[in-house]
Formats: sequence, structure tokens, C-alpha cells
Amino acid sequence: MTDKTGTLTEAKMELAGVVCHDGQGADAEKNILKNALFNVDAIVENPKDEPEKWETAGKPLEVALIRGAVKFGVKFTENFAGVETLDRISFTSENKFSVSLIHAAGSSRLVFFGAPEVILQYTDTKNEERKTITADLERRAYAGERVLGVAIKDYPVRAEKIPSEFKNLHLKFLGLLSFRDPIRPGAGAAIRKMGEAGVRTVIVTGDHQGTAEAVARNLGLVDGKGAVLTGHDLKYLSKEELWSRAEEVTVYARVTPEDKLMLTRMYQEKGAVVAVTGDGINDAPALEAADIGVAVGSGTDVAKSAADLVILDDNFETIIAAVEEGRRILDNIKKVIVYLLSNSFDELFLIGGALVTGVALPLNALQILFVNFFSDSFPAVALAFEEGIDGLGKKPREVAKKFFDRELRFLVLIVGVSTSAFLFALYLYLLGSGFDEKLVRTFTFASFASYTLFLSFSMRSLEKSIFNYNPFSNKYLTLGAGFGIFLTGLAVYLPWLQEVLDTVALPSLWILGVLGVGFLNILAVEAAKWAFRKKIIK
Repeated sequence: MTDKTGTLTEAKMELAGVVCHDGQGADAEKNILKNALFNVDAIVENPKDEPEKWETAGKPLEVALIRGAVKFGVKFTENFAGVETLDRISFTSENKFSVSLIHAAGSSRLVFFGAPEVILQYTDTKNEERKTITADLERRAYAGERVLGVAIKDYPVRAEKIPSEFKNLHLKFLGLLSFRDPIRPGAGAAIRKMGEAGVRTVIVTGDHQGTAEAVARNLGLVDGKGAVLTGHDLKYLSKEELWSRAEEVTVYARVTPEDKLMLTRMYQEKGAVVAVTGDGINDAPALEAADIGVAVGSGTDVAKSAADLVILDDNFETIIAAVEEGRRILDNIKKVIVYLLSNSFDELFLIGGALVTGVALPLNALQILFVNFFSDSFPAVALAFEEGIDGLGKKPREVAKKFFDRELRFLVLIVGVSTSAFLFALYLYLLGSGFDEKLVRTFTFASFASYTLFLSFSMRSLEKSIFNYNPFSNKYLTLGAGFGIFLTGLAVYLPWLQEVLDTVALPSLWILGVLGVGFLNILAVEAAKWAFRKKIIK
């Protein structure tokens, strides 16, 4: 569940237009901008410099208003000359507007700045004019612009405090200000990539429905009707109705922090793992309730404290990178577990099978220690540093949530058991064929020590075929496996190690047999991966 501004967009707001509904011309435009600036809580650090050199600090929209107003001849630094601010109500997600009470030249003025459809409720605007304002609002909002309204009420005397009730204020609606915030270039591709990986993206924003829907369409999240709900809709939908529509909804617009918390819990109740982005104090409950709370770097300290993860650059693509890194770590742990448990089954079958059948043990204690220490350890460590051949992968959501999924169990139990049984059966066959027992035991030891090293290259990906990636691109694995093969060769051919490990030199044909065992085990793993890719095994 992601917000829109700054995460999916560039947070480079600019004033796109001024729409007058109380007079026409440059003076009317300036009047709207001057009044809107009274509600701005931002600063200009170098007001004496030229406007194009101003260093500003504040919310992106307010900074955009300050810079945009200059183009209409209205300077923020001059706007407050002779004006006293008596009272102020900051913008909240509940009110969806801010209010300032100013005093100048013996009279006072209330200035409302925020969501036009909300402010209109407190004005004397007639129905026809209201329809015109709404049409202008929706036209600009559905073009992807963020639209705010400005309304005022004048008092002939000094008014010390903003009224507690707004219903009977009879405000005068001055007009609309629209702002444009470009979508981040890579956001659409990032969302598609997440979707392919089984992660669903839902926009949750306080912006107008049209603005949110326009952004969602540009990102490819909305391709038909019925995919957008508003905070107003949420008030009247029953829990059952909301649940039935939750799978098709991709945009929630004009929502409050309470709505965001409710939606977080709803998706959790439906069995989803929920990540929520937020930046404000009011987002803290949703960030806290989410499985993964993601605060943006430009957000408040409260939001960052409530979150599990802070995205310093406010960029949705960074969230993708975080998911990819998490998947990489999880996949690498799986690879190491499959690799080590498969080897353990070999030892169980070889030693346990020999004890059950009454034949000579195929491996002695020193040989087992040699394999565990030299053959298994280096590739296992190297697999833990695999850079992520699979990337995000294409894991269905219900599988991605489980660590010991079907594929892991199949590779360990079925492939591991079958390859172990094959090596033990080959050992029994060679003994029964009259070959020297020491030669057969050395062959079994060499096969057991080396095939796991070959198998590690196939284990680099539990999804892709070994033919779809360079098996030697992990230099740590290549060095580790190469070192293990080198030590195995020494164990078979170096005289003093032959005495220690009770081995003999293998003829060239037997070496080909060792390579054949390794190749067959790689084929078994690749066949299992192919069956899962083709959904033959589910």
C-alpha cells in the first residue's frame, strides 16, 4: 500500500494553472495566489536574492506555490507586509484544508486552502457555479493534476479567533490552483516487475479521485472501471462488500489515516503480508500495524520511528530493491539448506544402507569428515553470497510466504533420496561384480566428494535452468568448488593421503565414472526444476 506524492512521483511540484471563479484577468489570479500564500508554512532562506535563486524549505506543494506565484508577479516575501496572522489551523487529513485568520488595515479575513469539494460546502456558491467549479476540478484532476481551492470571508473588524464551526460561514469561493508532479520514470516498470513477482501494489492517497486515478492509469494499475474507491465509499460499504471488491481495487483516494489503518488490517485479515508507506504523524498507526512499515526519508520523525524500514530517497524503485534483496537472502538460505541436506541424505543412505545390508562401509570416518569439511563447506559458504540470479523471481504470493515450500521439500526429500539411493545401488553393484573393495570404496568416496561440488553450480538457482545463466559467474563458488576438487584429487592420488584416508589411485575409466555420477545428479536437479517451471509438479 503506497502513497503517491514523492514515492510514485518525483516530488517536483510546479504550479500548472490558476482558474478564477471570482472575477477574471491578472488581478483575479493574483488575488487567489496572494490569499493561498497566507496558508503556506514554508520559508525562504535568502529572501533578498532574486526569486530564481531562492533557497526554500517546506512541503513540495507549498514550495511550488511560492515559486509559481512569482511568475504571476506575486512574491511570497512581500505578501505578508503589513499583515498580521492572528490564528491558524494547519492542514489535516480529516479536514483536508488549512485555515488562516489574518488582519490588515483594520479588517480581518479568513482564508481556506485545500480540497475544493470540501471547501465548497462552506460557501454561498450557487448550483450553476458549483457545477462549473466541479467540472473544472474534475477536468484537471483526471489530467493528473493536484487541484486545491481557495475561499475567503472578510470581517470589517478585528477577529481574534477562527470560528469553531464552519457550516454558516458563507465563504466566497475565489478559484482553483492546480499543480503537476511528474511520475517517476521507472515507477511503472517497477510496479510491473513487482506484479510479476507476486507482489500487488495498491495506491492509498488523500488526493482527489481523478488525480489518483490518472496517476494509476499512467502506471498501468488501472485499465478499466471499478478499480477506484474513495474515503466516502468506505464509509458506506459493509465489511462484506469491501472484502468482495478488495481484489479489484487498486486505488483508494481521499482517504484518512483511519481509513489507511482499516485497509491495512483488512488485507491482513485476508491473509496478505502488508507493507505500508507513509510520511506523516497520522500515518504512524498504519505503519505500526503493517507487517512492514516503510517510512520515506522526507517524512516526520514519528513516522520513521513507527516504521521498520526508511527509504532515504523516497523512491518506489528503492522499495523494489529492498524486496529483491530480501528475496535474494531467502533464496540463498534455501539453496544452502537444499545443498547441505542433500549431502546429509547421501551419508545416511551410504552408511545406513551398508549397515542394513551387511556389506563393508563405503566410507570411513576420516573420509566423511574430509567431505564435510572440504567438499561441502566451501560451496555452501559461496552459495550464501550468490548475487541473485533469479532477481525477484515469479513466485505466487501463497508460495512466497512459505519457507519450506513444495519445491524445497521435493529437492531435499525426492531428489536427495533418489540420488543417494542411486550411489548406494552403484556401490552394491560394483562390489557384487567382483571389483577390488578398496577400489570401489575409493570410487564411492571420490564420487561422493566431487558430485556435490558439481551439484553446487546447479543449485545457484532453484528456478532457472543451468543453461540460462553462466554457472561460473559466482567467483567464490568457482574457487570453492575448484579447491574442493583439487583436494579430492590429492586425497586419491597423493601417497601419504592415500595412507591416511585409505584410498587408492583411480584408473582413467573410473574417473569418467565419477564425472558421470556428478552429471546424473545435475540432470536430476535440473529435471526437478523443469517440472516445477512447467507446473508438472505443483
